[in-house]
Amino acid sequence: MKSALLNYENIFYLNNTTISGITSIDGSYNIKYEPIKTIGVGYNKQVIAEVPIANFSINKYLLYNDPFLPFTGENANKTAKSFKGSINYNGKKLGFLSGYLNSFSLSCSVGEIPSTTADIIVYGDLGPSYDASGNFKPPELFVPQVKDITLTCSGSSSNRVTSFDYSINCPKQPIYTLNQSGISFSGPTGPVAPIPNYIPSEVLLNTPIEINASFGLEVDDYQSKSLYNILTNDIDTSFSITIKGKVFETTALVTTDLEGFNENNGVTILNPSFSNVKMIS
Repeated sequence: MKSALLNYENIFYLNNTTISGITSIDGSYNIKYEPIKTIGVGYNKQVIAEVPIANFSINKYLLYNDPFLPFTGENANKTAKSFKGSINYNGKKLGFLSGYLNSFSLSCSVGEIPSTTADIIVYGDLGPSYDASGNFKPPELFVPQVKDITLTCSGSSSNRVTSFDYSINCPKQPIYTLNQSGISFSGPTGPVAPIPNYIPSEVLLNTPIEINASFGLEVDDYQSKSLYNILTNDIDTSFSITIKGKVFETTALVTTDLEGFNENNGVTILNPSFSNVKMIS
């Protein structure tokens, strides 16, 4: 009987860096087939009808500045930001070279460590030949406690916030082009392999980016607004989230190398704020 692989024997790498705090990884790909039918014959065979794509979902604890957040935006040339990743286990790996972040979500409630989910779509090949491992280690880990999480929203000053969910939707749009088959020539450099038609020539970010948030309150004096008053007086609201990680042991590394370190307050892990927000329910 083969030995089981334990959780510490599985490592996920993102751009040559080890990712810590992962609780689960789900990876899958879908191949869509359609039948070809002709008059007088009927069914001939099945063919691949669309370019196959792969999806990954990574759940992890928020123990430091989340490494997936920088991939919600786009590059200077307006293309979407891509990254490579792989899960390595027992000398084997499953990896990709062109992953894109479709959405990012954060969930937090009293008594729980904040957790995040990154949904990734892969445009390009995926399999055991791609390795994103490297020598870069994850940063220092910090454990957020309830007192280290601050939420400011309508009613939060006099009512108790017990939970909140926060998500960023940043879907991508692949652009495919019809390239010539065979070998093309590029000046004095000689023959150049053509770009396969199943690889996008570019991937764009579908804007605007939508951010959704929901809060749970234990009511003391909170009072809802009249629905029709909202219809005639449509104003923006705001909210902000601050999550800090507690440093349990002061070391020379922590006190000298970490930007924004405060021994009493900890290190800020997440601090988004928004002013142009609409309440929808």
